[in-house]
Amino acid sequence: MNVRRFGLGLVATAALVVTAACGSGDTGGSGGGGGDDAYTIGIVKFASSEETSEAAIAAFREEAEAKGWKTTAVDPQGAVEKANGAMQDFVQKKVDLIVTAVFDSKTLTAGAQAAKAAGIPVVSISGGTTDGITANLDSGVAVGAPVAKQLVEDMGGKGELLVMGYKSGLPCIGREEALDDALKGTDIKVTRNEVPIPGQVEGGTQFAQAWLAKHPKGSTPLAIWGCFDDPALGAVSAAKSAGRDDVKIYGINGTPAAIKAVEAGDMRATVFLQVPEAGKKFADMVPEFIEGGVDAKPQEVELPNILVTTDTVEQFLADNPDATK
Repeated sequence: MNVRRFGLGLVATAALVVTAACGSGDTGGSGGGGGDDAYTIGIVKFASSEETSEAAIAAFREEAEAKGWKTTAVDPQGAVEKANGAMQDFVQKKVDLIVTAVFDSKTLTAGAQAAKAAGIPVVSISGGTTDGITANLDSGVAVGAPVAKQLVEDMGGKGELLVMGYKSGLPCIGREEALDDALKGTDIKVTRNEVPIPGQVEGGTQFAQAWLAKHPKGSTPLAIWGCFDDPALGAVSAAKSAGRDDVKIYGINGTPAAIKAVEAGDMRATVFLQVPEAGKKFADMVPEFIEGGVDAKPQEVELPNILVTTDTVEQFLADNPDATK
């Protein structure tokens, strides 16, 4: 199984305005608005630096374009106001479907309501459902639960934990909720930092450096948790620089770098998301999304995942040899 790596423009006279307001865009595929074999799809990314959502979108676009549909994507660079602006621009362009990524759908009210008023369905890759956004590729609580359980078991229910979360992205919100649930009833004390995007790896390094300086080796069980792999990998760098091998580090997404870090023993665990398959599946559902319309019953589409630990990574790589590529 190949599981390689996991969220425009108007008329020519408006292109510069759109680029300035909504970030860079790119177009692929052929076709135009209209019938089943010629859908046009507007995609509002999260940020090009977020590897997993980019992989999901790439798989989605590849499958959609193979079916003859036209896709156009915008990178709002993690800015909610640019994402809403991009959605409104897609409404003006009269696309058949809008796909958003990672942004909490509840923060996209302006764009979602504009699309709903125009009769254009909106679906999300890991941003959740809300009024005007009818389907979601889920990578939140269900993805976060296995690694949270592993962390609590590894720490023996006590110690100090550095949590690196991100409140502007629904996947991270759901994953942190799963962690909070796992921590209930334990004696694990939490220090929390908000991860910047962009700059998530560097932020993870800086947070970990400061936290490690306050938590010397041998003081108590120690662990660092990132709501996705990038800040966790930043923590790996900090731990190596400090010569610290007593801290267990956990991430989520299963990026190639994270899988390699687990294999090397630098990270304790990550959750590998089968992103290309999920992106393809989401694309296959496009006719259903469009036919369901703006008032379709909200639905959650499962994103398959595998917990990868230092204990299981060898077998995982035997089963998934492309996971580190």
